[in-house]
Amino acid sequence: MTSKLFVSTFYESANVEIIPQFKLRDPLIQQIGLALKSELELEGLSDRLYAESMANALAVHLLKRYSLRKYKVHERVVGLSKLEIKQVIDYIHDNLEQNLTLLEIAAVIQTSPYHFARLFKKSLGITPHQYVISKRIERAKQLLEEHNSIVRVAEKVGFQSQSHFTKMFRKYTGMTPQTYKKLL
Repeated sequence: MTSKLFVSTFYESANVEIIPQFKLRDPLIQQIGLALKSELELEGLSDRLYAESMANALAVHLLKRYSLRKYKVHERVVGLSKLEIKQVIDYIHDNLEQNLTLLEIAAVIQTSPYHFARLFKKSLGITPHQYVISKRIERAKQLLEEHNSIVRVAEKVGFQSQSHFTKMFRKYTGMTPQTYKKLL
């Protein structure tokens, strides 16, 4: 991970130095690593938004726990404004078929990915990744009702593969896209 990610996380321009840790077992670092490894093995890290969210979480954790300099996170007391929410949601909906990144979405309201993710969750109650996936599933249902093929639907709603689409569809609906189509 580069210092640029750490710096953007906290709006800092200072050099970042992480204290070397030997024989230290950190459950959060391990969990984030396992989540990324699993995503990479199953889907080839096709969901950049998820990967960036995990990378941000890791960067913040490393800065808070293992940096020489103690960083203070500048927090906004409130979440996103109504205008910011509208701008972000419109951007997501307009680009649902794209491989959206946290950086791109955060740029809509000119904030860092870290702050954006926190404000988004504070405002909407779910992470940007969860929101994007839920909107993709909603759109996929509409497209399946229009008798589109499952492969075509997966492409139109921004999933990089049919298997990833099927996995997420099942997670959110309790059934596969094929089963959903048969019930129509």
